[in-house]
Amino acid sequence: MRLFESKLWRLIGTAVSFTLFGCMAVVISISLAIALTIAPIKKKVKHNVTRHCIMLAARFYLGCLRGLGVLQIKFENMHLINQPGTLIIANHPTLLDAVLLMSVMPHANFVIKASVSDNPFISIIVSLAGYIPNNETGIALVKRASSALKNGETVMIFPEGTRTDFTQGMNFKRSAANIAIQADCLILPIIISCEPITLRKHEPWYSIPSRRPLFHLRALTPVHAKDCIDVTKPLGTQARELNAFLQNQIAKSFNDNGKPL
Repeated sequence: MRLFESKLWRLIGTAVSFTLFGCMAVVISISLAIALTIAPIKKKVKHNVTRHCIMLAARFYLGCLRGLGVLQIKFENMHLINQPGTLIIANHPTLLDAVLLMSVMPHANFVIKASVSDNPFISIIVSLAGYIPNNETGIALVKRASSALKNGETVMIFPEGTRTDFTQGMNFKRSAANIAIQADCLILPIIISCEPITLRKHEPWYSIPSRRPLFHLRALTPVHAKDCIDVTKPLGTQARELNAFLQNQIAKSFNDNGKPL
């Protein structure tokens, strides 16, 4: 355990973890692309197979990080996730947030940052999984995500659209609220915290914290979109009200410095 307290060891472990992630992305994308192209199966089955493989890969990867002593992970109330037709939202403090959620959500459809297409291998995996890129802004994004929810899928979105900019604070965009209103669905907020914070926006990977960080993911009580707003108001007003409500639900778990309460 004393070895894990060494910043030098954790720096080496972090470097190894980034290399491992890249290698896994190459192997998984090529393997799935070949196997699922040849296999005469329906698109939905391909999506489900790919998502399950992503879950297994995420669990293996996080297990390696734990084994290297790079981080600690705590999940709380995760029995609430994976409910069909539920929109899951979460704050986005670190680079690992999506991987952490994918490790416990094998059936979910993720709204993914469009810039992942910069990596051709990750973009292959995203396409095979049927994930929704967030460059489909406005009506297109809302329509595709709400349609998935109405068809019984669990959809996961980071309402901030990117990692939290801690110089400006949490700032939810209205896409998640618009999706929830359009789909008339349950919303499950998840609080993600990391202490001490690492892998945040604008921070280089080699900026190692003073001690091994603990990633804590906690699911809150689900709420229904229409129970949080005045449905007699115009849709635009409903979206603003719901967006403010959801942001407050998550923000109140942190102090003014972004540290969990």
